[in-house]
Amino acid sequence: MTVGILTSGGDALGMNAAVRAAFRAIKMREPDREIVFFRDGFRGLAGRLDSSSDRNVDRSSIRDIIHRGGTFLGTGRVKEMILPAEDHPDYTTAVAARDKFLRLATANLFQTGVRDLIVIGGDGSFRGARVIADAFRTTFTDERFRVVGIPATIDNDIAGTDFSIGYDTAMNNVVDAIRKIRDTVESHRRAIVLEVMGNTSGWLALQCAIAGGAAAVAIPEIADSYSIPRLTAAVTAGALRDYRYFIIVVAEGVMKVAGADWMQRLKTSLELEPQLIRHLNGPMEVRLNSVGHIARGGSPTAFDNTLAGMLGAAAAEVIQLGEVEGVRVGMDDHVVVGCRGVDMVAVPLEDVVRRSPRLVTSGSSLYRLATQLTLGVEQPF
Repeated sequence: MTVGILTSGGDALGMNAAVRAAFRAIKMREPDREIVFFRDGFRGLAGRLDSSSDRNVDRSSIRDIIHRGGTFLGTGRVKEMILPAEDHPDYTTAVAARDKFLRLATANLFQTGVRDLIVIGGDGSFRGARVIADAFRTTFTDERFRVVGIPATIDNDIAGTDFSIGYDTAMNNVVDAIRKIRDTVESHRRAIVLEVMGNTSGWLALQCAIAGGAAAVAIPEIADSYSIPRLTAAVTAGALRDYRYFIIVVAEGVMKVAGADWMQRLKTSLELEPQLIRHLNGPMEVRLNSVGHIARGGSPTAFDNTLAGMLGAAAAEVIQLGEVEGVRVGMDDHVVVGCRGVDMVAVPLEDVVRRSPRLVTSGSSLYRLATQLTLGVEQPF
């Protein structure tokens, strides 16, 4: 059976290495197995096959892609796959648009002979893949079809795996930005509020704050972390102990749960704090910054490329051997391959979708570590 490969959702450093690993592992066992690349995420499934897919690709298609950022296949999100609430006035129209998309996508999958589809992306991509798989099985009842997911997101919030592709590179990019910002903020005795990616989960902000030596970190899952009075008190306590500068790392999702003006309100609170004004003989200078999409740029780290290689090879094992490291996987079972330590695992797609995104809790070891290493009002030194 033909194997299809696509990258979906937000780009993540290491996606190219995952495509390469899956291709090489499949071809190593079965040189004649046809592999189809679909371009621009799920959009490529429903496009004209002559322009949205590459049929029976060979080794030259993956030459020198392992060091490149982004994804050479292209990615994106398909708005037709996202339905509004049932009481929304456009619900019926949206359902019709999704059904049309699914008809085209499943017909193209059938026509190309793809019966195993490797989807490299995050939880939104896996949700979409599940819908496409259900539509295929409903339309072509006598045909088997399987999705094998490879987790790739800089948010590292996919259930069933310790790490996802792209997280390590993004973390290193953000920590590099923190180190560069520190040079200027220390010179001017300022506070910097630095926004990083993380729409619903704070893993990236949390680990970057720890690794970068930030004064504080705010994440969307834990309300106390983004309490403006608490952060203001912590910075004030630090200033009174003669800390020269303060870097506060905040996940973008905080603005979704606490208000779009949260960073500006924190800035105002710090600038108007009476104790800071008295101690500094004037208001503290506060600057707002964002790392933004720079976190997704550059070349993948060695860890991300290694992880991508392991996961791509594991996806090939599922498809060709029906197992991952000796653990059997059913021929019709949709799965996501992941890592538990250095071991590869296959987790049912349904479980991954149900349990994702994986969120930070107050009991998470990283969060507990952050509370020890960042500023606190009652810090005794």
